[in-house]
Amino acid sequence: MGAANHIENRWSQRRKVSLAVDVIDADAHLEHCRTRDVGLGGVFVEISAEHQPAENAEVELLFKLIGKDQRLVQHRLRAKVVRTTEEGIGLMFRGFDTSSFRSLQELMRQAAPEEAPKLH
Repeated sequence: MGAANHIENRWSQRRKVSLAVDVIDADAHLEHCRTRDVGLGGVFVEISAEHQPAENAEVELLFKLIGKDQRLVQHRLRAKVVRTTEEGIGLMFRGFDTSSFRSLQELMRQAAPEEAPKLH
């Protein structure tokens, strides 16, 4: 579906954030993908068309960040593919709970414009 025909259905603001993320679905574990933007409701992940999960597929996102104590911290979030484009996939977070919210807050904090994210 072309961008001109896409209806915007987001319930939260997104911020341009480039983070390393793995996308895991029933068929594949795609490593070293990049986010283009992130918000509390979802994320856009840059993935070439031939490697994209299908629209409506349930996936797990795995973010690996270096914490303040220099230890690797992994954040796992469940999401559903709600849009596919030539550049990547739009995902809506699923099973949103307190732990997911804290993970998103940490991801956004680490990716604050004044401080480049520390990625593994």
